[in-house]
Amino acid sequence: MSEHILNDDQDMLSDSARKYIARGYGTAVREASFAHPDGCLPERWNEFAELGWLAMPVPEADEGLGSSLGDICVLAEELGRGLVNEPFVASAVLGTMLFVDVAKAELRARYLPDIVAGRKRLAFAAWEAGVSFDAGAVTMTAQPTGQTFRLNGAKALVPGGAGANAYLLAAMVPGNSMGLFLVEADSPGLTVTPRSLYDGQRVADIVLDGVDCAEALVIGSREEVLQLIERAIDRAIVAQCAETVGVMVAAFDITREYLTTRKQFGRTIGANQVIQHRMVDLMVEIEEARALTRAAASVIDQESGSKSVARRRYSAAAKAFVSRAATHMWEESVQLHGAIGMTQEYTLGQFVKRMAAASTLYGGAEHQLEQLAATVLDGPLAARG
Repeated sequence: MSEHILNDDQDMLSDSARKYIARGYGTAVREASFAHPDGCLPERWNEFAELGWLAMPVPEADEGLGSSLGDICVLAEELGRGLVNEPFVASAVLGTMLFVDVAKAELRARYLPDIVAGRKRLAFAAWEAGVSFDAGAVTMTAQPTGQTFRLNGAKALVPGGAGANAYLLAAMVPGNSMGLFLVEADSPGLTVTPRSLYDGQRVADIVLDGVDCAEALVIGSREEVLQLIERAIDRAIVAQCAETVGVMVAAFDITREYLTTRKQFGRTIGANQVIQHRMVDLMVEIEEARALTRAAASVIDQESGSKSVARRRYSAAAKAFVSRAATHMWEESVQLHGAIGMTQEYTLGQFVKRMAAASTLYGGAEHQLEQLAATVLDGPLAARG
């Protein structure tokens, strides 16, 4: 684990993020974000930009910081620890990094300065309804019409999709090809329906009915485009794992404080040895989840192309482990608290809901284990094909 210890820059990033959240992201701000139709307070998103967080996924050549995924995961963990509701992973990691992968210079110059400044957000519509997080199951169509394409179809459960300024999405092109397209949120024929997950995060369902799109980011074989999509999703999975680790740490701290102050039969609950053993087990799981997440981030940072069996294995393994650890964490937290752990008003409640949602978002443990097995038995593309 020594190779995944934070360096000095990462320590400073973690410390500054933690101080910002402690100072400016309290309960009132969090509740306001939950209540906002987009699940994202514009003033907080602007502060993220001022802190340089939105520039981290953007290359230095495009006036960004060009941060590694390992650095981004350090920040994501602190955002999870503070139960920040703004869609950093969905927009900055999933959406922006995929855009950087495929957009040409003119389009990058048009969008990236506004993204870095917090004036625009992108969302990647990765999945269609009823496909269980299978990004390869694409039925949306893109029919060439002269200089543009006409898009028809629907996407579901778009992370960060509520309030996004533009959407990246995959569609089938005649000739058994696939393309990635950029569609502005105000495009005629586009209907966006925001939805709230039970932990307060916002997603969206989108329907495209004859939407004319001039921005074909890439068109190629289904295999080539899926490799790009897989890479984008794997990065988001690892960043989401880091965020979930932060949520687990916060839930652990809340539970430990309760056990060391709440008394029964004349002594604190935490004085019971069996309770101590259970808490140690949880702490070990958190450290294992963090180590596996950082290892996956390191593998992705070292990859050289969009096709990588190692990346797929590590991201799937990390997500499978973190999903199960998060489920165990929230179940134990509630049980160790007793009835108060299930109340909406108690601090733990929101963290429990976030861990429950995180355990299934981007595919739960069983789904990820299937992906992991596919990389061993059939190769990386069979996992989504």
